[in-house]
Amino acid sequence: MASPTYQCSDLRHVVFHRLEPESPSPTPNSIQDVEVTITLQLDLKRHYCLTNQFIDLDEEGPLFFQETLRFDLRVLSNPYRASLILGPVLRRHYITHNSPSYDAIIDDIIRHGRRIGNWKSNKGRPVLPLLVEISGTLVQHVNYEEDEGLIGRALEESASELETSNYNMVPAKKSSVKKMLKRVSVEDGDCDGENIKKRRVIADECVICLEELKVGSDASQMPCSHTFHGDCIEKWLKQSHYCPICRFEMPI
Repeated sequence: MASPTYQCSDLRHVVFHRLEPESPSPTPNSIQDVEVTITLQLDLKRHYCLTNQFIDLDEEGPLFFQETLRFDLRVLSNPYRASLILGPVLRRHYITHNSPSYDAIIDDIIRHGRRIGNWKSNKGRPVLPLLVEISGTLVQHVNYEEDEGLIGRALEESASELETSNYNMVPAKKSSVKKMLKRVSVEDGDCDGENIKKRRVIADECVICLEELKVGSDASQMPCSHTFHGDCIEKWLKQSHYCPICRFEMPI
């Protein structure tokens, strides 16, 4: 007997900033975090594929999910990296890449987060709370008329399988990481073009950990010329074969 599949439809979402009453200390240079709380409320519907019949599962009541993520506000300046953090939460609750709302929700979170980060009233606040409310319908597609089962158990099993598969992210081939990553020396801004050719790069920020590439230290450079801390990029490529900045693809 085939397992049922699930799909979200008629999704609506709103992203907004929760104002905090207390007045923060003026520390404009401190690192700020954004705390994103995603709330989903989904009505249930079953679709019998053989007869193309839809049944509202009112007796089950709506499904309610809530997850909170907290990360460095500067992550939102890199949409691809932000999607790697936010995407798994949506996919865990059946809002997949194929859903028209998937990119729209992530884009709105990024846009609102960056906007509130620029507000003068938020300068100095260590944490900026951002709320995301999503509502819609979760459709269970079944190819059989019997075995009503418990929809909750099926949802939990499917979510567990997705998490076990690392949310469909594919790591880079280990041998290609060793072969294609170049060890370079980090220099200051006065480094000339000749030095750059000698495997030296100008000091910048590692976008994975958001820490500075310190002058005089060693770093790792991908074939696309983007440079990171060695430990950071090696750990990253064990999870994803894409460059965190330009999505250059390493062999898998």
